[in-house]
Amino acid sequence: MRLSVLAISLAFLAVHLAIAAWVPLFDDEAYYALWARDLALGYYDHPPMIAYMIRLGTSLFGETALGIRLFPVIGFAASGYLVGDMARRMSGGHVGLAVLATALYNLGLLVFALGSFATPDAPSTLFWVAALWAAMRAVNTPPGTRAAMLWWVCTGLLLGFGGLSKFTNAFLAFGLLGYLIATPKGRAYLPTRLPWMAVAAAALPLLPYLAWNLQHDWLGLERQGARLVASGFSIRTLGEYAALLLLAPTPLVSWFALRALRAPPKDGALLVWSAVPLLLYFAYHATHAPVQANWIVPLQAVFAVLAAFGLARAQSPQRWTRATLAIALLMSVGLVAAAFNPVAPIGTADNPPNQTRGWPATEEAIAELLEETGATWIATTDYARTGSLALRFPQVPVWSVAQLQRYGFRGAFPAELCAAPGLLIERARRSETTSETAPSLFETVEDTHEVTRTQAGVTLMRYHLTPVAGLKSPDLCPN
Repeated sequence: MRLSVLAISLAFLAVHLAIAAWVPLFDDEAYYALWARDLALGYYDHPPMIAYMIRLGTSLFGETALGIRLFPVIGFAASGYLVGDMARRMSGGHVGLAVLATALYNLGLLVFALGSFATPDAPSTLFWVAALWAAMRAVNTPPGTRAAMLWWVCTGLLLGFGGLSKFTNAFLAFGLLGYLIATPKGRAYLPTRLPWMAVAAAALPLLPYLAWNLQHDWLGLERQGARLVASGFSIRTLGEYAALLLLAPTPLVSWFALRALRAPPKDGALLVWSAVPLLLYFAYHATHAPVQANWIVPLQAVFAVLAAFGLARAQSPQRWTRATLAIALLMSVGLVAAAFNPVAPIGTADNPPNQTRGWPATEEAIAELLEETGATWIATTDYARTGSLALRFPQVPVWSVAQLQRYGFRGAFPAELCAAPGLLIERARRSETTSETAPSLFETVEDTHEVTRTQAGVTLMRYHLTPVAGLKSPDLCPN
């Protein structure tokens, strides 16, 4: 069994590594790669784990697409292996169920789509699944043994590492607590010291991040906590959330996962309780704002394991299993192939696939203007341009002159750039023919040039390139 699950995991790993090496970086990945240049205990947008994973890869392969994505891709493959091992333990060692669960997990729309890229969802999902896997071992180990203590501590540590990946992972801790309170098997552990040992272990990895927040006026916690504030009510976004939950694992996987709940397998209660708090929070969030698809990636493990049991109990299980795998394969591979096809973009929206297209001509135009104007650095006003241009022009200093709270990890702004000639690069809005922000940011502003990023004749993005000098910002260039 282990070799079979391992073989499937390695096969998907090979597929994702090939995609990772072939597809150019999109904006968010480039921004996270900028974090990895200057490691810190915390960042404005997310906890730091994705930066650490990227740094490991770039230390081996440099700031290439493969180097940046290597360990996030490995993280997704490892989580798939653990999904199979959970199914094996829940089924009493059934080989087929473990293999099926691993395959269903890897063929889910979200896992297959995100499994090749470097986003915080990679470490978040890895540590979510790993913590759930360790918790399953913990609650099936007699409480008076040394092994029980080790598994509870392991669960806590993995929860803590999950918290260093994404705040979403805190909901898993709430789910495990709900399991301990609501189920007889869980309540047997409440009088022991084991849950408290898990809590202490979970807090340990988080202490440096909490200290960083304390030193930075709770910047990261305040940023993420703002999403808890509700305003308005919308049934439409609630319906979109329900559709997302059913479609993300692919439809038949969702159907058979729900069927499995009629007679839950061993430790099925643990799976369900692990997901309940996050499901409820996103239902609340969906009443006033859309739930982004990537937010629910950690829940795909639960769908995959339950669906494997549901398929095993179906009438004509082999026929339904083949149909489920075939539909998942067509949907997931078809989606990624269409989105990243090398011929032409799908639409003109500023989405991750389109952010990877049309760069050679754009880079050449920027390089020519840098040389023509004598600009010694590139100025930006948003994180997408900052990260993307920093990786594409490693020989030129790239600094944002706006949204400064995002860039504390980079240290002090180079004083020599305050008066040096620069090139301000911004996304051009449709109504703008020249940079409207440059005069407020710089003492000297020359005529704006426009560069368009295109592929196959489709306009994907317009940029304003404005030669500037004399940065006005007192925060970056104090007198």
